[in-house]
Amino acid sequence: MFQKKSKIKSTWASLRAGFAAIAFFSFILNVLMLAGPLYMLQVYDRVLTSQNMDTLIALSILLVGVFIVSGLLDLVRMRILGRLGARFELNVGEPILKSAMRRRVQGKSGHGDNPAADVTGFRDFISGPTLTAFFDAPWIPLYLGVLYILHPLLGALGLAGAVTLIILALINNARSSDVMLEASQARSRSDALFTTSERNAELVHAMGMTGDLARRWTALQHDAHHLKMRVSDRISSFSVMSKTIRMGLQSGMLGLGAALAITGEATAGVMIAATIVLARALAPIDQLIGQWRTFLAARGSYKNLMALDKEFPDQPARLSLPRPRLSVDVDIAKAGPPLAQNATLGGIKFSVMAGDVVAVIGHSGSGKSTLAKMLAGIWVPQQGGIRLDGNPTAKWDAEALGQMVGYLPQDVELFDGTIRENIARFSTAIDDTKVLQAAIDADVHGLISSLPDGYATHIGSGFHLSGGQRQRIALARALYNDPFVLILDEPNSDLDNQGEQALRNAIDSAKARGAITFVMTHRPSTLEVVNKILILTGGLQTDFGDKEGILRPRTQDHLAAVKRPQVAAPASPTHAQKGAVS
Repeated sequence: MFQKKSKIKSTWASLRAGFAAIAFFSFILNVLMLAGPLYMLQVYDRVLTSQNMDTLIALSILLVGVFIVSGLLDLVRMRILGRLGARFELNVGEPILKSAMRRRVQGKSGHGDNPAADVTGFRDFISGPTLTAFFDAPWIPLYLGVLYILHPLLGALGLAGAVTLIILALINNARSSDVMLEASQARSRSDALFTTSERNAELVHAMGMTGDLARRWTALQHDAHHLKMRVSDRISSFSVMSKTIRMGLQSGMLGLGAALAITGEATAGVMIAATIVLARALAPIDQLIGQWRTFLAARGSYKNLMALDKEFPDQPARLSLPRPRLSVDVDIAKAGPPLAQNATLGGIKFSVMAGDVVAVIGHSGSGKSTLAKMLAGIWVPQQGGIRLDGNPTAKWDAEALGQMVGYLPQDVELFDGTIRENIARFSTAIDDTKVLQAAIDADVHGLISSLPDGYATHIGSGFHLSGGQRQRIALARALYNDPFVLILDEPNSDLDNQGEQALRNAIDSAKARGAITFVMTHRPSTLEVVNKILILTGGLQTDFGDKEGILRPRTQDHLAAVKRPQVAAPASPTHAQKGAVS
């Protein structure tokens, strides 16, 4: 069984060297932070008693130097974290996008799934201040040790304060985690409704749904904010409690130091230095409690990314098969959309050869679009399969198979980019000759050339294309690179007469170069260019064969029904007829 190390884990592991450098810098920084307390200790216990100005100047210059070095080290640490966050995002972005698309194809995406937001959120966690608190926390014992050196009672008070704040942090985590997850899910639902409503704004406006959808979104937002406020209130409560305890501990440390100074067990310098050391010791814990929401969100994002990467990993490298040139064999016993409880296709069995043009006809819901997605390799039959030159499509590498398939779906979608890039399927090595040929075959070259920027016209930046124009550009995209299998699902739904003729010319061109074309259609005009017909009824294949063999019997049956003499019911005899008979 194919198993591959998680890209998320491997990327995280690749950051270890950077984290090691951060840990080293954190150690140096925390040691240098002792310079402030030592300065105060020397000032109170040596400078003030000796009244030596030279000593004060020397200590001050030394402290300024330490602060400059500390600032530079902290700057380097933050810059390293920023670059580690960027490396994480860049390394996992592509595989996560592929996994998300595989999940979408398999019908397992939820409305609230947003892998891009998860990647961004975890990147912000890596490069933000929360992670620095985690690197500073291990050095808390260093400060507690300094307190014990100053006086055991001071160390005991510092230890008690640190343990108290750590317990608060653990309670904060236990009480906030579940509610944070619920709040995240609620927010995802409201965001999904917002995105869907905005994307279908024209439909919403035309159907008078704006107010109702806005009210529904507001209700979802209310639920999300209610849960979010619960999390915020709990975290804020613990944050305020932590800050209050910390301030109380600092005052207690100052009082205890004063008491020790009065009894002669410590000096005034020890009192001031101990207070500063305690504040530095408790700062990471206090910062973690205040930033706990960020940590919980990052942990949730990491879990989502790991689950996505584990369930939809990169596919294993498959054997490179030769480009098909001969036939397509279809044998589907049972098939349907992913996760569907009932099959929508069955009993589909036929073979076609290079140059064949197959019209797939049937009423709405007969399974035409489902068969189109099976032929394109988007969905996989539950029972049965599709073979190209005898090789099952399931054995092909998805990227390699896609290069040999031209697919024009019912719902045409063009991507943010130039027309040239859209036709070339955003290839990293665009062949302009093939782009031009595909546009000519789709009879859209003249339209594109008439645009102000021609093939460089950017789609998605406010430039408007009609439905027919978009469909013809999408047809050119399907024709790019001379695919062996061309699948056109209702390709003339938005085309005028000129577009219809362009479609027929494109099919003739594909036929001439030996491609196999499948046309899912309702329009009789498309039948002019096909040589085979597949009839689907209720998801079942009811007929398949040459166009003449399929259409002639049906035409003859129709004509026979029209010419068949009508047998009239016998009329009642008239009065005269009755008399004659008598």
